[in-house]
Amino acid sequence: MGADLCDLMFRLPEGAEREPLPEGLTRYTGFLVAKAHQRIWTLFSDECKKLGIDVHCGGVLWLLGEEGSMSQQQLGRKLRIDRTTMVKMVDALEKGKLARRKDHPEDRRVYLVEITPAGRKVLAALQKVGDQMEKKLLIGFTEDERILIRRALLALAG
Repeated sequence: MGADLCDLMFRLPEGAEREPLPEGLTRYTGFLVAKAHQRIWTLFSDECKKLGIDVHCGGVLWLLGEEGSMSQQQLGRKLRIDRTTMVKMVDALEKGKLARRKDHPEDRRVYLVEITPAGRKVLAALQKVGDQMEKKLLIGFTEDERILIRRALLALAG
């Protein structure tokens, strides 16, 4: 799925945050998680665009920056992204010179993906944005509540 289609699907319409959610639907956890995702997607996607990166590629860049080079298959498994989509994401990162493929030293059939110096700069900016967003989104919660929210979402994510 292309980033533009995702943006259309997930982006909050202009002024939508001022409208209350339909009360009858707010009893459904899935609905609330989807609306929270939609809000976060909109905020984070806008920041990613300012940095010249697709929001989807941010997680790949983060993983490469934190754990080092790995195969596309490993990236896909860790991020729960299918093979075809992962290839497109790595292609996009390569096109932007944020990551590169290199030969695997032990297996000729596998390419390793590694972050580039330019990718590290973008990653540092993304992490800063992510930290700022985290503070903004969770400002009304205590630290214990923030931990509980993350635990609940992790359980829901499986």
